[in-house]
Parts: sequence; C-alpha cells; structure tokens
Amino acid sequence: MIPAIVSEYRKFFSTRMWWILTLCMAVFFVAVSFGMAWLFAYQATHNGLSDSMLQALQPTVYGLGPSMGYIIPVIIGAFAVTSEYRHNTIVPTFLAEPRRWVVMLAKVVAGVPMGVAVGIAGTLACLVGGGLGFTTGGVDPMLWTSTMWTNFALSILAYVIWALIGVGLGMLITSQVGVIITVLAFTQLIEPLANIALNQFAGASVLAKFLPAAASGSVTGGTDIYAMMSMTGTDGALGVWQGAAVLAAYGIVFGVLGYVLRIRRDVS
Repeated sequence: MIPAIVSEYRKFFSTRMWWILTLCMAVFFVAVSFGMAWLFAYQATHNGLSDSMLQALQPTVYGLGPSMGYIIPVIIGAFAVTSEYRHNTIVPTFLAEPRRWVVMLAKVVAGVPMGVAVGIAGTLACLVGGGLGFTTGGVDPMLWTSTMWTNFALSILAYVIWALIGVGLGMLITSQVGVIITVLAFTQLIEPLANIALNQFAGASVLAKFLPAAASGSVTGGTDIYAMMSMTGTDGALGVWQGAAVLAAYGIVFGVLGYVLRIRRDVS
C-alpha cells in the first residue's frame, strides 16, 4: 500500500494542472469575496444594515469556497483517475500493482493532501479578499475571532471531502472530458436550478439541503449562499457533521459504483 501511495504523490506533483487550477481559483475568490464584503460594508455604513446582520453575513463571505469553489477539488481529484486512462498509464499501473482496489485506495489516500492544499488556498483567498473588502468599506472584518478560524478549519474539511468525491467520480466516469462536462453541467446549471425549484414547494424544500453544495455549506455552519437558499424552507439547513456525512456519502456511492462498474473491467 505504501509504495502505491508514494506513486500517487509522485504522479500528482509531477503535473502542473493542480497548481494552475488552484491559483485561478484563489484569484477568483479574492476578487469575489472582496466585492461581496465591500458591498455588505457599504450597506452597513450607508443604508443602515444592522451590526447583527453584518456579523451574520461576514461568515458567508469567508465561507464562499465550499459552495462556489468545490468544482476545483472535484476536478483535481477526478484527474487522479482519469489522467491515467487518458494517457493510458493505467495499464502499467495495474501491471505494477494487480490489486486494483489497492491502486484506487491509494488514490483516495493521496486525495486528502490534495484537498488540504486546495482548501487552504481557497479559504485564505476568501479571508484575504473579504478582510480587505470589509476594511476598505470601513467595518471590522472580525478575522481574529474563534468562530472565523473554526470556519476556516471546517472549510478545509469540506474541500478534502470534495477532492475525495472527485476521486470517486473519476472512478465512475473514467473519461477526462466526460468528467469535466459532467461537473460543469451539474454545478453551473442542474444544481442551482434544482435548488431554486425545490425551495418553491414547502414539501420539497427538505430535499434541497441534501444537494451537494447545500450540504457543503452546512459543513461551515450553514452560512454560505446555497445553505441560505435552503433555509428559505421550513426545515432549515443540515448540521455541520450532518453535511459532512452527506458529502462523504456522495463520494462513497460514486467510488463503489465506479469500482464495480468501471475499474474492475478489462482495460482496452
């Protein structure tokens, strides 16, 4: 197992795609969090937004990553599997380690530091951009409270789980192009529309909090955009560890299905 994990780390750090995607994500979040923070600060200083409401909105800015940036750790995690199929290195990998479950488990273990690295970059970008935005707008950014740093750790946890979901998704959809199209279509179109549609009906709103992005937001305390949307229903958002469990369940389901339906097949 140890040699397989070491091999996965070498494959990961021998490519540039992971840090290019992470850098783009960080730049995006600095800009978005700065704009949102400045807007909230302006509302507080000019339009009478109460201090209690502002304090409730600040974690929303700092917690943007798990609900808006999870596409990056998902793709990076999926690439751990799909890149091998794209470049046909999966054949020598399975020849070197015939136990395919060992290879896939090594990719899952290697996905943890991938998620941590991306999570630190994404969360720090939100803290930097949001802190600058609030400070520029003339309000206290509240960066040094225990709540903010708890959310910082929980945000990284959400990124790690998303990276592992990506590994499972890569096992299920071994085509690299197929994974990218699927992730983009779901995150940018299907899930937002489903979230809005479910929250239009009192009986169906309970389902909205089990959608991936809403569950991800719940990991950081239910303060992100999707979690706020889910709280328009009568059932509220999931708890922190409930959200983490729902996310983990997605990864487990994808991984098990992928291993049974795809990984165990003969490689053409």
